[in-house]
Amino acid sequence: MFARAVVGCLLAAVPALVAAADVPVSGNKLQLRANAADARKRNATLVVADAALAAPLPDPTLGATLVVNAGADVGQCRVEVTLDPTRWRPLGGNGAQRGYRYLAPAPGTMGIRRIVLRPGLLTVSARGAAWPCELAATAERVPVSVVLRVAGTRYCAAFDAASVSRNTRGRFAARHAAAPAACPKTDLTVADLNLLHGLFCPTNTHSCRIDDRVALLFQWIVAAGCPDVVTLQEIWDPSIMAITPHLATACPFTYETVYVQVSGIDDEMILTRYPAVTFEVQPLQRDFRNVLYARIDHPLGPVDVFTTHLAAGSDGAQNPCAGVCPQECLDAGATVIRECQAVQVASYVAAKHDVATPAIVAGDFNEHPGSFAYHQLVDRGWPDTYLAAGNPECDPGTGVGCTSGRVDNNLSQLQSTASNENERIDYIFLVPPGPGSLCTATIDTGADADGDGTATRIFADDPNPFAPSCGPSPDPICWPSDHEGAQLDVNCN
Repeated sequence: MFARAVVGCLLAAVPALVAAADVPVSGNKLQLRANAADARKRNATLVVADAALAAPLPDPTLGATLVVNAGADVGQCRVEVTLDPTRWRPLGGNGAQRGYRYLAPAPGTMGIRRIVLRPGLLTVSARGAAWPCELAATAERVPVSVVLRVAGTRYCAAFDAASVSRNTRGRFAARHAAAPAACPKTDLTVADLNLLHGLFCPTNTHSCRIDDRVALLFQWIVAAGCPDVVTLQEIWDPSIMAITPHLATACPFTYETVYVQVSGIDDEMILTRYPAVTFEVQPLQRDFRNVLYARIDHPLGPVDVFTTHLAAGSDGAQNPCAGVCPQECLDAGATVIRECQAVQVASYVAAKHDVATPAIVAGDFNEHPGSFAYHQLVDRGWPDTYLAAGNPECDPGTGVGCTSGRVDNNLSQLQSTASNENERIDYIFLVPPGPGSLCTATIDTGADADGDGTATRIFADDPNPFAPSCGPSPDPICWPSDHEGAQLDVNCN
């Protein structure tokens, strides 16, 4: 459904990524308690009894973490704990066969006092103010997932609605949850495209074949592995009408949309596989341009997504800042409107992103790498993920690595197999995880080193590879837009 309102990490691509061995397990009991008046009364109890916890057990002194995830909304329980390797002891002198015990005196490790991992049984006990779950939300999102990662093994339980006996502010109780089908995802996949609105195309072309272009866009989305998040620019009513029929049919899940109508001509949209718990629009200098923001309840935790389209020449991008721009822009050295907008985007992202999990900033910045606007983001330590993955810079002669340059007011180049792209102005920037996050933020390569279907590369960069030929109607359209986009796979394991 459309929501409308007038409302220390690794950042280099690696040749291979090693996934953990995942062991889904049934959950016997999960109990979470909190007291709004006294944080010392918080506690948590987990019991898992499952034969899948089989010997030989992995050695937790080689590294162990615990994640409890009850949602990304305000007041919901989300805990990431790195367990102290020195506090594990083998049971009976043979940990691999008999198990391990973890003991941490008060205040514990983020409140965790005791863990027992042995064949067939896992128990976790936490209590006190150091345990961060205040359970202030009206209810916890279900399923509540629990993941204990030991060395290269992830034991994963999920307490779904059928297992829950109580879910209120300050109390959560669940029993006898079946093992989940799979452990939670450990990566975030994204695609971005300025989807030409076609406003200036000849009337008889229906916004330069918007229906055909959107159908091709969704073919590209499927080919990119159905990314968790798709960010789009130049959205207006004809785009929305074309997009809507594909949301529930293109991928094995239904995309939720986040859309706030501002200009009604050149707005942004976010498609997300996972629920958006909050969203808003932030106006930029001159008010026609803006940033669309959403916080996504992703398996990694709360993931902040920002998408924007900075000014073009037609709406005063190069007009001087002097006398009109806010002091924030002048202090940063901005001299024209588009530079000011880039300053505002970076400042807004930095202020809004207040969680440890990574964030993405995507869109059409109408600026080349190395420009003042570009440096407003990368100089904050937010890499241009296309280059960080080792991809080649745009070659204007061939169009390889480029994202813009095609004619945008008629069908001549949208129906041609030639690239006609000659500059790179569309990006996905990564805001790395902060202190307390377990995410390594390893950017997958352009060759999809982890084999999950999404690489970090240019998006929609071939002339309609899903049809034998393309061209003027009735042939399929060759390109979904005058732009090509970017796609990203960032791994947290």
